[in-house]
Parts: sequence; C-alpha cells; structure tokens
Amino acid sequence: MTEQEEPKLTYGGYLDLDAILNAQHPLAPESEAPGVRAAEHFFIVTHQAFELWFKQLLLDLDHAATILPPPHSDAELALDHLQRVASILRLLVQQMVLFDNLSPRSFLAFRPYLGSASGSESGQFREVQRALGLRGQSGSPAFNAFTAALEARGLSLEDTYREPSKAGVLYRVAEALVDVSEQFWQLCAVHVQIAERTIGQRPGTGGTTGVSYLAEGLESAKAFPELWAVRTRL
Repeated sequence: MTEQEEPKLTYGGYLDLDAILNAQHPLAPESEAPGVRAAEHFFIVTHQAFELWFKQLLLDLDHAATILPPPHSDAELALDHLQRVASILRLLVQQMVLFDNLSPRSFLAFRPYLGSASGSESGQFREVQRALGLRGQSGSPAFNAFTAALEARGLSLEDTYREPSKAGVLYRVAEALVDVSEQFWQLCAVHVQIAERTIGQRPGTGGTTGVSYLAEGLESAKAFPELWAVRTRL
C-alpha cells in the first residue's frame, strides 16, 4: 500500500466487530453442567444489546428535545426521532421476552458468579428515566420542548386533542410521546413478569428485594402523566 492509499473500510471494521464479538466473558467455570456457560453467554448478550439500544434511545430523545422548541422548531424531524424511540422500546419489550428462554435451572447455576452485579446499576437506564422525566426534578427535556412548541403556537393540550387537524404535526408528536410512555411502562411490566418467572421471590443480586422492588417501580414508570390526564379532561 502506498502512502496515498486509504485503508479499505470493511464491514467488520466499520462495526468494530472484533471488539463487540469478544466482549462476552461468562464467569461460570467449564466444570458447570452442560449448557450453563451458553446460558450465561445468552444472558450477557441480551443485556449488552439493551445497553446499545439505551444509547440510541438517549441520542434520539436528546435530538428531539433540541429541535422541538422555537424559534427554529422542526417538529417533523422531532417526530422521526420520537417514533424511532417508541419503536425501539417496542423491540425491547420483545427482547425482554427472550428471557423466557432462560430456564430457572440454568440461571440459578451461574447466578452465584454474578456477585453483587445487578441491572439496577445500569447508568444508562437511569439516564433514560431522567430523559423521560421519571427521575430527578427537572422533568423530561423532550416533553418540556414539546410544551414550548405548543405555547409558541398558542395551543394547550386540550386544544391539541380537541382539534388535532389544527395542531397538525404537534398532535402527532403528542401521540408519539404517549406511545413512548406506554412502551416504556410495558418494558418495566414485562421485566417484573420475567423476573418472577425466573427467580420467584428471591432477593435481587444487587441487594434489592427482587420482584417486589421491581413491581413497586411500576407505579412511577408512566412518563408524561399530563398526556394521560388530558384524556380525562376532554
């Protein structure tokens, strides 16, 4: 290769597949029963996929929050981002169902090797909660931006839902936010079901009470309550 030639970009290089495909390190020893390390590998891959999708969710939510407010509002582009967020969350609900294929016997065989590691430690999941206004005191940046866009048009939530055609794309943005809220709640609800099916009422690895801890979180897992409340007022 001469000095002027650019290295050829490959599929594996572009996706950094060497790093991704070598990022799974099961802890259960080979001496465990057959299939235990494969089950742990499945457990790792599924969680890693969640983290990658969380990264994309945060990116799309941030872009939607940036481009929704005036004076340079682009609600159509923001809608693209929010619809993608809802679609990703819908996918993650199905991805959570994959854990139905991890038997209690297999999970309990490698669970002791996890120590105190727990999904409750996921920093990105907490960031998703903040982006949806479910953690912290500042509310959801995306919803705040949507409210600013409504105010700039002289619209209230009631106006938006009573006259969708007048609200135009902002009505579709509102419904996309409702879809995001619903899918996130569904994700949390399925997590509770899967956890109970797998570990029953055992404590969580992170020191939580396990399923009961997850179930308590469902009460506060519905984002954008204003969009749900407006339905009652119509």
